[in-house]
Amino acid sequence: MPPRSGSLLASRATITPNGVALRRLTLLAAAVVTLLPVTLLSTAGSASAASGTLTVNTYDRSGQVFHTSLRIINLSSNQSYTASSFSAKALPKGAYAVITDMWNQRDGTDTLGATMVTVPAGAVTATIDARGGQPVGVRLDQGPGAGYAQTVRAAICSEATGAPIKVDAYNQPGKLFVLSNNSTHLRFSWSSIWQSQGGNETWMVAGGPHPKVPAGVHGTIAVSSLGTVSAAVRRGPAGSDQAGLTFHEDDDCHPGYGVGVFGGPAPGTAKVHASAGKWRLDADWSAVETGGATAGLGFDWRKVTVAAGRTSSTTFFASAWGPAYHVPEMMTGASLNFDTSTMFRDPGNADEFEASERSLVTLTDSRSRVVKQQWRQNWADGDPGFIAKVPAKGWYTLQVNARRYRPGITYPADLLSSSSQAIFRVSLDPEARPYLTDVQLPRLAPAGLNLNNQGTAGGTTVVQILPDRRSGNPDITVGRASAIRTVTLLASFDEGRTWTSMPVTGSGTTWQGTVTNAMSGRVWLRSRVTSVNGAYGEVTIARAYALG
Repeated sequence: MPPRSGSLLASRATITPNGVALRRLTLLAAAVVTLLPVTLLSTAGSASAASGTLTVNTYDRSGQVFHTSLRIINLSSNQSYTASSFSAKALPKGAYAVITDMWNQRDGTDTLGATMVTVPAGAVTATIDARGGQPVGVRLDQGPGAGYAQTVRAAICSEATGAPIKVDAYNQPGKLFVLSNNSTHLRFSWSSIWQSQGGNETWMVAGGPHPKVPAGVHGTIAVSSLGTVSAAVRRGPAGSDQAGLTFHEDDDCHPGYGVGVFGGPAPGTAKVHASAGKWRLDADWSAVETGGATAGLGFDWRKVTVAAGRTSSTTFFASAWGPAYHVPEMMTGASLNFDTSTMFRDPGNADEFEASERSLVTLTDSRSRVVKQQWRQNWADGDPGFIAKVPAKGWYTLQVNARRYRPGITYPADLLSSSSQAIFRVSLDPEARPYLTDVQLPRLAPAGLNLNNQGTAGGTTVVQILPDRRSGNPDITVGRASAIRTVTLLASFDEGRTWTSMPVTGSGTTWQGTVTNAMSGRVWLRSRVTSVNGAYGEVTIARAYALG
């Protein structure tokens, strides 16, 4: 038997409420499925009119009494209950799905099974018998080679209202079984993984979610039907050089929490050969605190579409982490709002960001008089939100100076994007209904860097400049942004003391600048987007990328 924990799953045979992620793939055509019914016995008894009791008896693959945990889901409300087999569970009247994984330490097997039960105003008994279980297992027509161990996984999910609730299990081939069930209230998914100890190349095939639960899965998968995903974790902007990558199905009913395909110091790479369909790559990074505990610093993800015979690439931790597209909002009560927690966004996926930061926020009027100045921080019980009362209609400047801030950890000495600044010159009207300020902020994305986020010393680096403004607040008017008049790009090679203008080309929402790099050091970037209405948004990123 393999160990009951490891990189392949966060936990084994877990019963988890409210499906954890988003995954979807199709059933392999080669799988041969035979339906085999679950034994179900029901007896009625007397109880109160409002509720009844359910007892589920479970038996192992040799027919012996087997005590196990149960997940019971009300099909109308999606309310979930836990219970033990052979024990009466009081439940409201209604229709239920009962799902279980029978992990038997005596023979090292898992048997996933489910049954549908209607609980009357009385007592009902059901039986789940593992002897009807059929194996879950597939093979590749060309094995990945010596040193690779295969793991199989399966999950049964309830198809009730709301998010699905699942029970899943994993094991080695020949040790994982499933009991068939024809109920349309259930779904079934499976996967198989081949991975070597300490390697960075993984094979993974998956099927589901399928309506109903088949009696096992088996077949041969052609390696030619798989696609390849090349993933990279760059070094530099993350608050730690320790990172991990997890690959998993992109649907809401799948077994486990993905497979770890990389873990360790950045930079690093991983290669995954997977069946065609929709997948997801997740990245996380962490640091060791002063007391020795591990602290999670951030999480990022990418959707991945795999096509047979094709290779795609995904990169995490691009350079130039900055505020991206978040601009101030004018709210009721004549208040200007800005959330400082998003000052360090990865331009590769600007919806994700490292939130541990501390910012000095200053609002000044058209005569450079300070309306409000305040330190904000997104750590522990700190408040990252800045709110200032706007005294009168007119032009104002909001300046946010942010730096990384996470007490208890030591940031890497070569940390990139160590600080960022956003400046907004905006026209504000405290009498207007809530609205998003008419200003655009440049998101900077240097191209052509290596895994250490280094540009070529003495060469050139193209920087994509992406003007943007967005809001997730449904209660404000976003409106159309004013047209862009000018876009500028400056670079500094002496830690921000002096700045040099760089050429910029483009129009509309597509702009790019070309930086002529120095022979060594790190490059600071500053870009300003000025609109025809006179407003501008400016971003400065310290140590946006390195040179090497």
